[in-house]
Amino acid sequence: MEKNIFAANLGSKVSAADEINTSASLINSAETRIMSVRQDVESSTYSNAKINLNASETDFEEALKILNNASSDYEEEIQDIETYKTLAEGGLDRVHSLESLITAMEHSDKSMAYAYSKEFNLSRKELNIANEALNESAASSISAKEKVFTIDPESVPIEQKSSIILLRNDLEASETMHSELRQMMSGMYPYMDGYVCLSNGIEYGDAEEWGKAADEFGKASDKFSESQKILETLKDSEYSEVSVTAIEICGILTQAQKDLPHIEAGCRYMEKGRYYQANAEFNNVSYYY
Repeated sequence: MEKNIFAANLGSKVSAADEINTSASLINSAETRIMSVRQDVESSTYSNAKINLNASETDFEEALKILNNASSDYEEEIQDIETYKTLAEGGLDRVHSLESLITAMEHSDKSMAYAYSKEFNLSRKELNIANEALNESAASSISAKEKVFTIDPESVPIEQKSSIILLRNDLEASETMHSELRQMMSGMYPYMDGYVCLSNGIEYGDAEEWGKAADEFGKASDKFSESQKILETLKDSEYSEVSVTAIEICGILTQAQKDLPHIEAGCRYMEKGRYYQANAEFNNVSYYY
């Protein structure tokens, strides 16, 4: 998005050429870092992403300060000032969106870790925090889109046109990604509920309270089925943040859906003292719970 403006014989007119060039350079540097942040997020390298986001935020803020104090007697420069101000303001929104997205992913990871260690209250708490951060990320992304889409690609110099179009496309893609991430988050709640029921069923089974165990395993199956219906549609997402998680969890759910009916049936037989039939059902379970 850099634009070279050469000061010619300007006479007594005021030019903002230097301010525009400096701001354009700052914005371009910030945009380059944001692209690397995307890669960091995909690879879960959050600490490096945060460093780059802080640097981008500083560049956007400095560019905005310069542009807010800039003035010019030239119509083209006045238009450039407004364009770059919009890009800087939209850039700050994008920084905030990515910061919130990282927060959402960090807490989502913690939620899964707590779930696997059977600390379900903490897991749900982390999931709620992740969901809230994701909503904040989506709101900031929408704000950035609203700003950037006020810039008509046909109204900017030809050398800037492709950059504006790419930025608009990126923001539209971000909107789609946020929609899919929110859908994935909605599928995590029944997944979490299913794990709670599964854990309860195992505890009842260990205590040989077979009827209660069977009830919990049945509820776990229902919750896992609900989760899988939501997540299954996300396995082919073009965003790795979405597809990888959906594929991994759906793999677990598919196996659980095969095993849980046998576990439930085995518990029902155990409750009735029909041990041979119970063992036959339990032997059909392929995964250790």
